[in-house]
Amino acid sequence: MTDTTTDPIADDTLPVDPAFRDASLPLDERVENLLGQMTLEEKAGLFFQTMITIGEGGTVAGPIPQFGIADSAEMIRDRHMSHFNVFGAASSAAEMAEWHNRIQEVAAGTRLGIPVTLSTDPRHSFSDNPGAAIMAGPFSQWPETLGLAAIGDEELVEKFADIARQEYTAVGIRVALHPQIDLATEPRWARQVATFGEDPDLTSRLGAAYIRGFQGAELGPTPSRR
Repeated sequence: MTDTTTDPIADDTLPVDPAFRDASLPLDERVENLLGQMTLEEKAGLFFQTMITIGEGGTVAGPIPQFGIADSAEMIRDRHMSHFNVFGAASSAAEMAEWHNRIQEVAAGTRLGIPVTLSTDPRHSFSDNPGAAIMAGPFSQWPETLGLAAIGDEELVEKFADIARQEYTAVGIRVALHPQIDLATEPRWARQVATFGEDPDLTSRLGAAYIRGFQGAELGPTPSRR
């Protein structure tokens, strides 16, 4: 077992070598520089991806005990977390973008200034399906994935994914926790609506089109099976 007792604890007063911020240096060198300066607590914070909410008017949200969501600034500053799944929606895209900028300001004020990465469950449908998707809010609305499967048009699915990608990146979301590529073979499963159905060939074709549209240059999809 590795002895970690000599690792420094999180301390905002520890000196920082800013070489990892130098875009002219090789990527591997920047990564090694950053990792070598991180404390055990700062590294541990990177393992988490929990829910984060949007405060009223695009402010940094406080705790929401009924959903088990901690204070946003506390999670970033004190728990050293930087990966979050956005819970809920803002009243407008501009408000969501403002909120994103504010939480990045909180992250920039930490010792190493590691930026926050935001992800989301599907949020472009007409329905509100808690636990499987998020209400669309200011985003464009399309059929659920199962509806896109019923249409069966690869070009349309890729177009949808490209539009959704642009909307996500405009407000600061960089990771899509979809598409759902598991097959709908269990009728009691609540997430069937987020699949392309039970046909493996159709799921393969439409899933590939979905990923092509989302891949772009700015955002990464996360094909799911649950």
